[in-house]
Amino acid sequence: MIRKIRNLYQLAGKNKATLLTNVSGLSIGLATTILLATFILHEWSYDRHFSKADNIYRLHTIWMDAGKESVEPINLRQTFTDIPQNIPGIETAVQIYRGWNTEIISDKVRYAHNNLFYVDSTFFTVFDFNVIEGSAEYALHDPGSVVLTKSLAYKIFGDNPAVEQILEIENKSYMVSAVTEDVPENTHFSFDLLLPMNALDYIHQLGGLEFFTYYLFDPYADPQTVGNAICEANTEILTKRFGMFGNYDFSSEIESLTRLHLFSNASYDLGPAGSINTVVLVGVIAILVMFLALTNFINLFIIEGEQRAKEIGIRKVNGAGKKDIIIQFFTETTFIVSVSFAAGLVLATLLLPQFGDIMRRTFPEGIFYSPALTGVLAGIFIITVILSGSYPAFYLSRLKPAAIIKQQVVKTGRRKVVMNLTGGIQLIITLVLLTHLFGINNQIQYMKNLPPGFNPEGLVNIYNLNDNMKRQYPEIRDQLLNIPEVGGVAASTHTIGGGASGQGIRLLESQSDNILTINEYRVQPGLCRLMELELKEGRFFDPDLATDRQSVILNEAAERMLGLTSATGKSVVMFQNPLEVIGVVKDFHYSSAANEVQPLVFTAYSGNINNIVVRLASHADYATSMKKIGETLRSFDEGYIFTTSHTGDIYRNFYAGEERLGKLIRIGATIAVIIVMMGIFMLVSQSISRRTKEIGIRKVLGGSTTEMLAILYSGTIKWIAIASAIAIPVSYYMLERWLQDYALKAPLNWWLFAQGVFIVIVLQTIVTIWQTLRVARRNPVESLRYE
Repeated sequence: MIRKIRNLYQLAGKNKATLLTNVSGLSIGLATTILLATFILHEWSYDRHFSKADNIYRLHTIWMDAGKESVEPINLRQTFTDIPQNIPGIETAVQIYRGWNTEIISDKVRYAHNNLFYVDSTFFTVFDFNVIEGSAEYALHDPGSVVLTKSLAYKIFGDNPAVEQILEIENKSYMVSAVTEDVPENTHFSFDLLLPMNALDYIHQLGGLEFFTYYLFDPYADPQTVGNAICEANTEILTKRFGMFGNYDFSSEIESLTRLHLFSNASYDLGPAGSINTVVLVGVIAILVMFLALTNFINLFIIEGEQRAKEIGIRKVNGAGKKDIIIQFFTETTFIVSVSFAAGLVLATLLLPQFGDIMRRTFPEGIFYSPALTGVLAGIFIITVILSGSYPAFYLSRLKPAAIIKQQVVKTGRRKVVMNLTGGIQLIITLVLLTHLFGINNQIQYMKNLPPGFNPEGLVNIYNLNDNMKRQYPEIRDQLLNIPEVGGVAASTHTIGGGASGQGIRLLESQSDNILTINEYRVQPGLCRLMELELKEGRFFDPDLATDRQSVILNEAAERMLGLTSATGKSVVMFQNPLEVIGVVKDFHYSSAANEVQPLVFTAYSGNINNIVVRLASHADYATSMKKIGETLRSFDEGYIFTTSHTGDIYRNFYAGEERLGKLIRIGATIAVIIVMMGIFMLVSQSISRRTKEIGIRKVLGGSTTEMLAILYSGTIKWIAIASAIAIPVSYYMLERWLQDYALKAPLNWWLFAQGVFIVIVLQTIVTIWQTLRVARRNPVESLRYE
């Protein structure tokens, strides 16, 4: 074995460039494939850590408007109180009421930014989290109890026991009843603390779609039968509750817990949703990158095997048998592939944190050692060894020594066609990836550069306001306006660009059953002006007019939905009393520009303030401004934890999914270009090496370097032209399909497709010219002596 490795080391000394290219290309491709496969396995693992995951289902409400479906993951309270006891096959149920980021006070110390859920007492029966302290069975029965995660309990109490400690939340006292493990990353929801559903004082006022409903099925029941019965019952409840919405129809669906993260079409879920399309895309990129790396590796190994034909002939003359040659080649191949795999695994390990940042995921330790990934890598390893070593081992080893030494090896035409075809496929893959990269980036920039319909720059949202600060808002506003760096102040219940409330609306003169759905932003007078919204007609809310509290402002989409050309002065009904429309603002994007602008109404009736909005003056220094604003707020509450977000950041986050997709394609395209160029570099080198004598003879006969360059370059440019002719139509079709999901589409200009071709031509030209000039500038005598 030692002798075989020494022979391999000697071989590497003669062919360092080939060996380095082989190992590097395969290692880069393998590292990329490992990272992408890790992401796929992580996405697929969501919610499967629950022991009852296969028997847990979630109920969705489907709201249908003129054939358009809106799938909502929220339901009425009756889906928990009425359905389970009336349908056989349901073991138990639980509902989650989405809370908010809340502040906890313990011994006068404040802890902000804690994600709160209200849940039923059956929560731990359905979702079997590991309870570290306390009892899971009784943790959520008492309305004065609270359950903390391990991390939050440690933050507040350190290593001391948390159970039976008293915390203040929303001006009420709660006793810690249990501490549970932290929510695993691969769960479709996340929380820091749980409060019992019966601690929600206003639960009986929540008569709309508010609750996420989960059912635990009997493992012996037929899921389809039970699911159909639940859907039928829920649809009946919906029809009874929303029968006055005459233009809408309702239906329901049940979805398995293990499908929620990747396959659910429900909007506004409990956590960031995954996408099966993204997983498929990642899988395709992984397969393509591995294909490029493997074909490069195998092609170069075959070429290297042919160049060693004389060595094989001499070994056979000296007594080596076919078996010895086969063992030699497979030993060398296995060693090189092992080195490449080891290097690829090390590279993937080093890059995993950065890859997690790109994908916005935190991968658990030891994920590389999962059985699925190990099986995939073992399969790739075996395939690579077999395909790489088979040609030189089985083909060259059976040739007669005389034929090999005299270089009378069988014609290479068929092999050359296969290798050229492989190279063409590599170019097609690279061009498709590059074109997609440019197309996706073009769409992202197009949406980002669209005017949102107001001025988001300099807008800062201030959160984490307690009741005392909310009551003192007028005084806080006046103090903030005294800061020179502050250009304006307003307040609202909702955050512009965040989630809105769903309401029903109709014209006063319309039938009572002609109710239409609309999104609502509850604001304080002054916010619309602070945002610099554009008025189509009418005016904004006036803080000095008490009657404006019973008025509304519509956007153009709402005006069109109501069938009006001029809505100002009209009266609408949203609750009981008529509301006057005092203004109409031009449509602005309050969600991603990928979506059509939906009907929206601004109301000013609510006195609840969840955030204060400040516009910084254009000349303001950001750090100085934020320091002064924080000091002002703390003057009203010494212990206040200053919490902010920027409207500009909220809008940029609308395109986080597209940007992640763009980064994925960029990774794939970059790796593809690197691997293909490494292959082209070695193939051109080998081609020129075989034609060294021809180059010397042409120079002796008066041929110029330019002529020789044209001869060698014409073959490579031909394959680029063929690959482009195939890749461009394929890319156009795929980008057209991708853009169908966007309400606003960037045009697919010709330069999107030309850029990829240009990059490949430039890189291939550099490689070919460099290698050709290096040989063409040799003394012809040296070329004629070349062996």
